[in-house]
Amino acid sequence: MLNIIRDVCYEGTTVISDESVSYNVLDKHKEYVRLWVNHSVGQYSDHKGTYTNGIESVWALIKRGVYEMYHHISVKYMQEYIDEFCFRLNNWKNERIFDPLIGQCVL
Repeated sequence: MLNIIRDVCYEGTTVISDESVSYNVLDKHKEYVRLWVNHSVGQYSDHKGTYTNGIESVWALIKRGVYEMYHHISVKYMQEYIDEFCFRLNNWKNERIFDPLIGQCVL
């Protein structure tokens, strides 16, 4: 887990996680700050702004899209699928998305 985090996070980054033991390595290596919530005891927020609900919603959207829409995705094109779901998530309230979207497709 530490190698993955080192690949994608700058030193000093705050990593917010649940109680998974996979993240315990961050407690030993002080180049990152780890904040966490303990779902197993019913804690979903520390009431100071630490929670995982946002990222859990993103993963739920991605899983639902894969299982219900695509049924299977290729690792080769994983980033494109993730980009699509991020676009959907970032624009779900945009009532005028059709024209800019079509404009991007013809460029």
